[in-house]
Amino acid sequence: MERARTAPLMLPTQEEAALWAAARAGDVAARGRLIDAYLPFARIMAARQYAARVDYDIEFDDYLQYATVGLIESVDRFDPAYGNLFKTFAAHRIQGAVANGLEQLSEKRVQIATRRRLLAERRDCAATALGAGADLFQQLAEVALSLALGFTLEDAAGSAQAGAEAPPHPYGALEMVQLRARLQALVAGLPPRERLVIKSHYLNHLPFNQIADSMGISKGRVSQLHRSALEQLRKSMHAMRACDLAW
Repeated sequence: MERARTAPLMLPTQEEAALWAAARAGDVAARGRLIDAYLPFARIMAARQYAARVDYDIEFDDYLQYATVGLIESVDRFDPAYGNLFKTFAAHRIQGAVANGLEQLSEKRVQIATRRRLLAERRDCAATALGAGADLFQQLAEVALSLALGFTLEDAAGSAQAGAEAPPHPYGALEMVQLRARLQALVAGLPPRERLVIKSHYLNHLPFNQIADSMGISKGRVSQLHRSALEQLRKSMHAMRACDLAW
């Protein structure tokens, strides 16, 4: 049953030649017929790359999806007038489509995992600062405020590297520009070690353990410097009384 499902669909030579000619002339039905005929070939190519995988976190369906994309691109670009076999032409493109797709997928997964780890560190840092005596509402409020300030710091750091997209409302755009400028100035005014922790964490997206290694201190000390920096920034912004966030 599996063999029947994955075996390539054999087209008579004359029929396939007619389909290629029709597809090159813009016949959508002929194009679809060719794609259907070679889908089992794309599946075989995906299975080969899946069998040779080193990253076991990615499912076969992802391999098959990218192989199918490569097959469709091959059908659209193949010209039988050059005398090449379609499978030879398509094999390299299918392999490349799978490799490129998996690379982008892996980068996205790494970014998501890094983002989650950074957020978890900030949340734990805020909760730890309160100690066991704090009530639940105070803990939730502290964590929320710390995360809000963290998001604003990331936005300010990103806007310093590249022009950020302005909000649709002109007053909102001006407000955000002012907020980013104030935060950047306040960060620049932090003590050197606190400033280094904030820039490393929010601008370079480094977790606390990597910051600790680079500074030659413990991860716990980095967490303390992070809490101290956020507290100083919150007090400074509260004193300025010109911020949208509720401190």
